[in-house]
Order: sequence, then C-alpha cells, then structure tokens
Amino acid sequence: MCWSLSVFFALISFCHCKCEAKSLTVTETNRTTENEKSMSTAKVFTDQDMEAYNVRTLVELLNLIPGVSASETSVNIQGSSSKSVAVIMDGRPLFNPASGKVYLGGIPIQSIKEVRVIQGAEAAVYGGNTAGGVIVITSKQGKKKYANKIDLAYGMLTTQPSYSPGEEIDRYDFLKKGEINLGTEWNRIGFFINALYEDSEGDRKNRDDQKSVVKGNMDFPLFSTLKGTISGMYSNREKGNPGKEYRLTPESRSDTTEWGSSVILTNSSFKSRTYGNRFHDEVINPPYNIDNELDSLVFGQELNWHGNLKGIPDITLGANAEHRKIDSNQYGKKEESIGSLVICKGFDITAIPLNISIGIKSNLYSDFPVQYNPQFNIDYRRDPFYISFLADRGTTLPTFEQRYYSSASRLANPDLSLEKIYNLKLKFSQRVASNLDYSIVPFYTRIRDRIEYYRFSGYPYDHPLYGKAQYQNLDSATSKGFDINVTYKPIKGLTLDLYYTYLEAKNDKTGNYLFQKPLHKAMFNVRYQIANLVLQLKNIYDGSRYDDSMNRWKIEDRYKLDLKVDYTWEHLNFYFEMPNAFDRRYEVYRGYPGARRSALFGVYYNF
Repeated sequence: MCWSLSVFFALISFCHCKCEAKSLTVTETNRTTENEKSMSTAKVFTDQDMEAYNVRTLVELLNLIPGVSASETSVNIQGSSSKSVAVIMDGRPLFNPASGKVYLGGIPIQSIKEVRVIQGAEAAVYGGNTAGGVIVITSKQGKKKYANKIDLAYGMLTTQPSYSPGEEIDRYDFLKKGEINLGTEWNRIGFFINALYEDSEGDRKNRDDQKSVVKGNMDFPLFSTLKGTISGMYSNREKGNPGKEYRLTPESRSDTTEWGSSVILTNSSFKSRTYGNRFHDEVINPPYNIDNELDSLVFGQELNWHGNLKGIPDITLGANAEHRKIDSNQYGKKEESIGSLVICKGFDITAIPLNISIGIKSNLYSDFPVQYNPQFNIDYRRDPFYISFLADRGTTLPTFEQRYYSSASRLANPDLSLEKIYNLKLKFSQRVASNLDYSIVPFYTRIRDRIEYYRFSGYPYDHPLYGKAQYQNLDSATSKGFDINVTYKPIKGLTLDLYYTYLEAKNDKTGNYLFQKPLHKAMFNVRYQIANLVLQLKNIYDGSRYDDSMNRWKIEDRYKLDLKVDYTWEHLNFYFEMPNAFDRRYEVYRGYPGARRSALFGVYYNF
C-alpha cells in the first residue's frame, strides 16, 4: 500500500516546503542548508548543546525549551495537547494512535544528533496531527569521531513514606544504567548502533522500572545526488504501577514494547520517508481483574518536494498517507486511515527583509470529514532584531482508547469528534549585546470541541457516576499567555538562562481551568565552567494546577533544585547529579507523589 501511494503521489509531484533550520542553543542563529529556507521559527539543540548543558535524557532536554513541557509518555507546546504535537524520529512518528502516548523515556540521549522544534508552515508538511507543532529528532550517523561512547551510572533514590510506613528514617533504593554507542564508516556507507539498559528499584512499592533499547541506522549514497537512510529501533519497558497514595495498587504491572523502522530518501529538492511501527501494551492488576492487551500497527508514506512549478517559484507540495490497525482484548479490532495534502507558496522581499509563507493543508480521515487548514507565516529579520507572526488552523484526532476503552472507573465515548485548533503567535527577539539576548512569545489558542479527561466529582457514593471519568468534547477552550527567555553571560564561563511561561487555559463555557495546566512555570539555570569542571544549578518552579475538570482538587505549586557536576579528563567524563536536592515534597497528580531527592554517579568514555 505504502509503495503504491508513493508512486502515485510522485506522479502528481507533491513536494517539500522551503524551510531553514535555525540553530538554537538557547537563542537563535542562522544555519541555512542548500535546499532549505526559513518559513518559521525553529528551535534546535545539537549534540554539542546537550553535552554543554549536561543533559542525560530527552525529556530533560525538551523541558529546557521555552513553552515545551514533556514527560516520559507525553509532550505539549504552549499548553497544547500531546496528540496535537507530532514527534518524528529518523522519519518515523513516535505517536501511538491507540493509547495516545509518545514514548520519550526510552530514547537514548547519547544516540541523538539534533532535536528541532518547529511550528507553522514548516510543521504543516508533516502528516498527522501537527497543530501544536512538530519535534524532529535526528540520530547520529556512522562517524566514529563523535559516535563511539560508553556510559555507566549508578544511583540512589529516597523512598516515599508509603514504602515503609511507621519508619522514622528514610530508606534508599537503587538505579543502574548502561549505554553504548558504536559508529563507523565503510566505503561511504555509515553504520551506527546504540544500546541502552536502565534498572530502577523505584521510590515506592511496586514502582520498579526496567528499560532496554536497541536502535541503529545505516546511511548511504544512491547515485550522485540521492542519499538514503535506513533506521530501526526496538524498546521494551516493564514497570510497576503503584497507584495513588490513597488507593495503592501493589500488584499492577505494565509491559510496553515498541518496534519501528523507516527508510528516507533525499536529494536537493525531494524527500521521501516510508515508516512502520508496532506497539504492544499490556496492563495487569489481578485484584481488580484487569488484564488489558493492546496491539497497534502503523504504516505510512510521506513525500515532499520543493521547486518551481510551471514558472511559479517557491512552491511547496507535500503528501502523507497512513494506515492504522488496532487489536484490543477490551474493545476488539479497529482500523482507520488518515492522510494530508499540503501546498505552500513562499515570498521573499529581500529589501525589507521579509519572508512570507501562505499555505493550506487538507487533512483526510476515513472516519471523519475532510478538514481544510490554512497556514500563514511572516518573518522579519534585521540584526539584532527578529520578529515572527504565525496564524494557522489545525485538527486533532481522538485516540482509539479515548473513544472505545471502558473500565470500572472509566466510560467509553465513541461519539468523540475532532478538535479544531486556531493558533495565533507572535515572536520578538533581540540580541542586546554579545553576551545578552532575549525573546518574548505571546500566544493565543482557541480549541473548538477540545477533548478533555472529565472526572465526575461531587456525586454521592451510590450515584452511577461516582468515581467515574470520561473523555468528552468541550464546547470550546482557550489557552493564552506568553513565553519569556533571557540568556546572559556576565563573565567568562558563567551562563544564566531564565525561562518563564504564563498560561491561562480555561473551559470557555464554565470558566474552569483545564486539567493539569499550571498558570505559571519558570526555570532559572546557572551554569559555570572552570577549565574542565562544569557546575550547574537548575531551579524549577511549577505553579498550582487543578486535577479535575470541575476545579475541586487543587495541586499546590512546587519548587525544586537540581544539582549537576561534570568533570572531563582526556576521553573520560565523570558526572554527579542530585535532582530535587532539597528533597521537596510535592504531588504530580492528586495522590501521586513526585520523586524525592536522588543521587546519580556516572562516567562515560569516548573512544
């Protein structure tokens, strides 16, 4: 199916948007490739940036980006839902259409070459749900000079009080980690392989967690202008589900396995990616007679091309088709197909200088009506200023689990409809001096038929809705606010980064705040380097938020400090980390405590 679609779309010349990747450490710099030009702001972290900021996980890296909030199974940008953000790794979407999760926790950070966060017309050329943005992850290739690395770490976790009730002293459990990268190049063909294993005993009873990952890719030239890349990944995660402190589940277990592969072909104007994913999720909890199994199979093909079309310059065309098959022991077998067609036109007014992009993306669904989503970007850049304005519309598809899954505490809702998302964003940035720059990003998002996890509260014990929840479409919801990012280097070796997000996300009908959307988030990062020694303090503040749709259960705000120390000696790097150094107590969700103080000692060797 995918190859026949590839031939068909190639014949009608659907192609790739003219884009430029702008290299960002914390601020933006230009990095123009031969066939790409900027139509929108791109935030980029390279492997060098990851080493400079001593980043150990992909989730940690994404949370360094202003406006981005990530966990091991989800990510959102400026308050968007995780379903509306496409995460693409080596040409393959990581989104599980059945569960709605994006498995970020199992991606080895040492295997990543670059992470780009894009929005607007540049994001629209990717298929699927992209209204919230696109995160593009590129793995390292087979170049020995930066690929070969061994990383070993050992740490301790402070356990929660429920782990050993009645004891007055803290207990500690342990975690272990090992990772290896190997890369080489032979006869212009590059080979890269990464393997990761993590084992954590957990800070609560039945919160142990084991991860194993193997991923690799091969890049090779085809003819004189065509380049190919084949990538593959296997990951498995087995863990306990401890439940909430007031409703413990000491026998609940989860097992998640992911297989994925992709083939990418590129030249100066054309790009093709073919991909396939398989996800297997299993959850058991014998005391509650829960034994859920869920298999997801995804195949997709995407084609992009940029060039002059019948004398009209700067035309971009793109097409995507994807088929999904689900097999659940709870609600049976389901199938659906989705697709998209994109056309963009770019205008360059060099005298100002101004870049304008106008486009439209049509999203096609087998189970929902066709949606037409316009895209508009305008960029102005004149050193030291950069101004960008974005206006677009997008749609988000409800997951299979949201529509069909039911249990003793959750109701199915097969009548869920698409979310319709309208975005307005303005970015202003300035490099005030060689050691000081800042950016401000006001944003406004209105979502019609927003899908919200609605927890019924306020009902008596004998009411049929007591303790129940259901995914529902709200009439509409609005998210508005702004991001601020300031980077200052007062003296040699010292870097100060400030990130702040104000987000007001409400149900337009009731005026209630949306589930788990804090009003304030801030991070202040202090990094000081003396020769080969790097010290880093990361101060994190998350404002209060509500844990239900009726705003009855409030989660208090929290502050924590993460400490990092790195020392490099020749090919060896020694590191020490202490997340939540002051051992602050807080809740992530109602009844679900956040991680207490932990310590991690590690060393990696480059060879």
